[in-house]
This record gives sequence, C-alpha cells and structure tokens, in this order.
Amino acid sequence: MYPLIETIAVQNGALQNLPCHQQRYRRALADYYPNRAAQELDLATIEVPNAFRHGLVRCRLDYNAEQQQVRFFPYQRRTIRTFRPLVCDHIDYHLKYSDRTLLDQLYAQRGDCDEILIIKNGLVTDCSIGNLVLLQNGIWYTPELPLLYGTQRAKLLAENKIRLRNISAQHLADYEEIRLINALNPL
Repeated sequence: MYPLIETIAVQNGALQNLPCHQQRYRRALADYYPNRAAQELDLATIEVPNAFRHGLVRCRLDYNAEQQQVRFFPYQRRTIRTFRPLVCDHIDYHLKYSDRTLLDQLYAQRGDCDEILIIKNGLVTDCSIGNLVLLQNGIWYTPELPLLYGTQRAKLLAENKIRLRNISAQHLADYEEIRLINALNPL
C-alpha cells in the first residue's frame, strides 16, 4: 500500500532538516511514479502530537502517489562499535523503500558485530540503517556512491563537514574510524 517511506527526526517537537527531506520526498515520488501526478504533502505541515514534543522522536511517513500515513515513535540510539563487511553487488535501495527485506537479510548476517557495512562492486556504500562516514587524517569522507542519498549526508555535504570519496573495500584499514549517519544520528 505504501511503497516508500521518509524518516524525520523530531527534536523537542520540531521537525529537523525539512528542506532535505522535502527534496528527497519530491524526487522519490517523481522517480517511483513517473507517469502520474502525485499528491505531495508539505512536510512542514506535519503536526507533532503533544506526547512526542520532548526529546528525540522518530517521525515515519509512509506514502504512495495519493496517500500518506504519519506516525511517531520514541527513539533510542543504538551503540555501534563494530561493522561486518558484506558483499552484495545486486542491491538497489536508491529510494527509501518500505520493503527492507534484502537489507534485513544482510543485517541478519552480521554475526557478533553491531552492524553491517555493505560493499557493492568493490566499494563501500552504506550500512543497514544509514549512510557511512569514515575518518582519515582529520577529514570525514562519505562514499561517493551510497545506496541511498540520505538527508543527513546531504546536509553535512552542503555544510562542508564531510567530503565525497570512492572508498575501496580493500582500503578500509586506511581509515581510523567509521560512523553511521542518518536523520536521527548526526555526525
């Protein structure tokens, strides 16, 4: 019913990074429904219920060309210290799909690691829940070809806080630190 999703951070009742979310939402509708006019929601009109106006909250927008469903959930950050690299050359997650079957299957292969690091065509892409940034000599880099062009990634690139780079899986040891970023996990 809702093939696409958008996840927005809500901090103390305020929706975060709306311009990047609105832009990705608009692009996803145009890409997924190229021959249909879509009913686009102005994300700034989303009302945050009183019960979710304190602390960090996850807003999930499920949508198709005609309808949207907005829900709110308390958010607890996961601690991620270890990544297991996994090769998957056939993965396509260029839109934020509600069907995460392949991502969930890959995540299930993490073993005793906290998260996975998805390698596609020899290059580092993303993890199961966000984009990646890797530290080398005081500079944070993000893969030039991620699976999903994330909103936090777009914001950090616009602010010149991270740089683009093709990151070969065989050169992972050249980096001092890996972090995940997403709407709810800034750098």
